[in-house]
Amino acid sequence: MSQEGKSSKGLDLKAVIALQEKRVFPEFEKNYDYYIVVFLSIVLAAFQIWTAGFGVLFALKQRVIHVSLLGALTFFLKSISSKVDFNEKGKKRVFFFDRIFAILILGCMVYLLWNYNDIQNRAGFPIKTDIIFGFMMVVLLLEMTRRAVGWALPIIAFCFLLYAYTGPYLPEIIGHRGYDIERIVSQMYLTTEGIFGVPAGVSATFIYMFILFGAFLEKSGGGIFFIKLAYALTGRMVGGPAKASVFASGFMGSISGSAVANTVTTGAFTIPLMKSVGFEPHFAGAVEASASSGGQLMPPVMGAAAFIMAVFTNIPYKFIIIGAATPAILYYFAIFISVHFRAKSMGLKAAKSSDLPNLTEVLKEGWHHIFSLIVLVVLLLMDITPLRAAYWGTITIVLACGIRKSTRMSLKSIYEALLLAGRNTITVCAACACAGIVVGVVTLTGIGLKFATLIEILSGGNLILALMFTMVASLILGMGLPTSACYIVLAVLAAPVMTHLGFPLLASHLFIFYFGIISAITPPVALAAYAGAGIAGANPFKTATTALSLDLSAFIIPYWFIFNSGLLLKGSLSSIIFSIFIATIGIISLSSMTQGYFLKHLNSAERMIGGFITFCLLMLNLKWRLAGILLFTMVIIYQKILVKKELARKNAVV
Repeated sequence: MSQEGKSSKGLDLKAVIALQEKRVFPEFEKNYDYYIVVFLSIVLAAFQIWTAGFGVLFALKQRVIHVSLLGALTFFLKSISSKVDFNEKGKKRVFFFDRIFAILILGCMVYLLWNYNDIQNRAGFPIKTDIIFGFMMVVLLLEMTRRAVGWALPIIAFCFLLYAYTGPYLPEIIGHRGYDIERIVSQMYLTTEGIFGVPAGVSATFIYMFILFGAFLEKSGGGIFFIKLAYALTGRMVGGPAKASVFASGFMGSISGSAVANTVTTGAFTIPLMKSVGFEPHFAGAVEASASSGGQLMPPVMGAAAFIMAVFTNIPYKFIIIGAATPAILYYFAIFISVHFRAKSMGLKAAKSSDLPNLTEVLKEGWHHIFSLIVLVVLLLMDITPLRAAYWGTITIVLACGIRKSTRMSLKSIYEALLLAGRNTITVCAACACAGIVVGVVTLTGIGLKFATLIEILSGGNLILALMFTMVASLILGMGLPTSACYIVLAVLAAPVMTHLGFPLLASHLFIFYFGIISAITPPVALAAYAGAGIAGANPFKTATTALSLDLSAFIIPYWFIFNSGLLLKGSLSSIIFSIFIATIGIISLSSMTQGYFLKHLNSAERMIGGFITFCLLMLNLKWRLAGILLFTMVIIYQKILVKKELARKNAVV
């Protein structure tokens, strides 16, 4: 049987290829709306590639062009309501007001660019026309964001705008002098401290180019290659399909930047495969949701948040991805070992070799796809800017695929990659621009310092309590938000709390980022888990709680690295090795407790011991940690003795 046509119990590559090769805008009939969308996508791609290769424009100009072009695309691609998405032929409906909205947001762009010099000359003294176009831009952006990412972020942004206006009427602890509509609108539209602030700037430069890199990787067949590689490497292990899903979803999630989008995309074939080898539907959905969420934590892309983090913290990008690498690996190790324990407890067997891609054949067919990733990482570590690294990485994809005639990218695939990049950037751009409203209001009113003061008061100066309050705030603020917006909101509100308490800057930002990301699988608003449940045909809440049990270590890892800089690869080599060793043992203990299996099934008392070992390893005192290591060693010896006795008893019966 060929690798392209597996049975239902094998890797269904036809399903994977169908996902990769579908038309970029399949919902459109080829009418004038379709050609407008194509034209806008190509103009956007040309603008972004030109500025990446030959130098970006002044900040305000670069950002307004980026946001406005994607805003116009949004109004064509995203309907005002899901109830009116398609006509009776199953094709996309574009209404008259959608076109008007697109024209208006482009009009806001033209007005700002046309009057750019005058606006700069009268900085701080906007005229009536400035305010009219600015007010229109704010309203259109809120609607654009609602269509692209849902209600949560626009509501948060609107509440912040309301806060800026109603400051004098609020309690003293969070109140301020208040600002009129003209001042708020000018801050949001005419400066780089609002809609066109740092988040939009990162979207307009780094993020778009990395999404373009991902689009070229997908259209060149790189996505299929890495999925096949994951299955070839792990498919022969016990519970192999679920373990392969962990790797494949992690890789794709890092580039896609959206836990929900990645769950529904890769989950379309990984979840049925996991179910086919014996995993329960809710467990299959939970594995996919957990792995897809973790993609945002995995360097080098980290769902685009790493670029924003570099700007917010002024820490060079390469140091962020180096520091984030070990916690991300530990996160995936936790899911991997949990899957292993679950598969062993269920008595599952490894998949048949005939049902899996052959590693040698996979590497022979697609080894050239690795070049672009090597170029990307090497350039980033050489202190080349992420913008240029992604630019050259994308060019490398085209050149590497051109080595062989059979893998060469056609003009059609390049054209489709350019269109796909525009489509995939919509969500991130809307989130970044709308989050810019939050940042602008925080800058204007100083609410960030007030938020930090409030947590300090509630914690009474206790570091652990302060961390726990920050964790809860990060989980709540991150619920329902896409990766980039989630980090931006937390960076301006929660991160100052951490640094004010004396924690290192990078550790503080990674701490709040971790909890913002895992909000996607934390009930009650576990969007990624609910998406996985929909594909798996499972109970949504049960899927979310299962994902939470798989990812319970993710709630512990940030506490480890906030107090152990060795996990961020800082300090002496011995301290780094010891920190990783402690965290690894803790993850194994915690995962065995949640899954009820280690070398054999665990009873209630043994599961409690596993939890106690993790608790010991969390302590900063060396005696506690050594006690945890000793107890873990004793558990291994005890379990091995029981397994040996059980095996001897079975052999005696036979």
